[in-house]
Amino acid sequence: MQKANEIREHISAIEQTRKITGAMEMISSNRMRQVMGHIEHNRVYITYIRRAMKEILASSQDVTHPFLYERERQHCTYVVISSDKGFCGAHNTTVLNYAMEKYLSNPGSGLITLGLTAEAFFRSHDITPDITMLGIVQDPTLERVREVAGELTDMFENAQTDEIRVIYTSFYGETKRQPVEARLLPVFLHDYGDIRDAEVIEGIIYHPSAQTVFDLMVPQFIIGLLFGIMVQAYASEHFARMTAMRSATSNAKDMIDKLKTQYNLARQSAITNELAEIADAAEILKGEQQYDGEY
Repeated sequence: MQKANEIREHISAIEQTRKITGAMEMISSNRMRQVMGHIEHNRVYITYIRRAMKEILASSQDVTHPFLYERERQHCTYVVISSDKGFCGAHNTTVLNYAMEKYLSNPGSGLITLGLTAEAFFRSHDITPDITMLGIVQDPTLERVREVAGELTDMFENAQTDEIRVIYTSFYGETKRQPVEARLLPVFLHDYGDIRDAEVIEGIIYHPSAQTVFDLMVPQFIIGLLFGIMVQAYASEHFARMTAMRSATSNAKDMIDKLKTQYNLARQSAITNELAEIADAAEILKGEQQYDGEY
C-alpha cells in the first residue's frame, strides 16, 4: 500500500487534471452553442437561395452557368475537414478513416486538407496533400470561407479538377455526428428536385438580366454551402471534445474518491501502527521499571 503522503500527492495531481478537463468541457460547450445559431441561419439561407435559383431556371430557359455543367469525371478532388487539436475522442479518427477509404477508392484523386490532424494523418500514410489550409477550422468565419471557396472554384473553372467533394462530420439531421461526403461542385440541375414550393413567376423582370442575377447567386450559394459544412464540422468537433472532457472529469472524480478511501485506510493503518508502537514502548518501559525495582 502507498504511503499517505504519496496518495495525497496523487490526489492533488488528479484534482488539477479535473480542473483542466472541466474548463475544457465548459469552453467547448460555449463554442458549440455559439455556432449552432450559425448552422440554423445558414440552413434557412441555403433553402431560400436554392428556391430563388430554381425559380430563375424555371422562368428563364436560356440561363446557364459553368458550375451547372456535368463533366465527364476524370479527376476528383477531396477536401477533408478535421480539427487542429486533439482531446476530442474518436472525432478525428472516424472522419479521417472514412476520408482515407474514399480517397483510396478513387486512385489519382486530388487531396486538400483543412486541419492539422488531417495533414498529419495523410502524411503518416505517405500521402502528401496537394494543398493544406491551416488555421481555418478553428474559426470558420465567412471571410475565411470565401478564401477557401475562391480557391476551389478557381480550380474547377480552370479545369484542374472535374469534381470537388467535401468530407466532414455532420451535425444536422439523421447523419448527426457521423462522417459524410458532400459534392460541392459541379451543381446538378436535379439537386433542386426536392424544392417543391418553387414556382414559375410570370412577368418578373431581373435587372440587369436574369443571367447576371444568376451569375451573382451561384458563387454565393457555393460559399453558403461550404460555410454550412465548416460550421457543422466545427460544432461536431466541440461536441466530441465536450463529451470526452466530461467523461474525463467524471473518471477523475471516481479516481479521487477511490484514492481518498485508500488515503483514509493508509492514515488509519499509520495511526494503528503508531498506537501499537506506543503500546509496545509503554510495555517495555513498564517492564524495565519492574526490573529496576526488583534489582
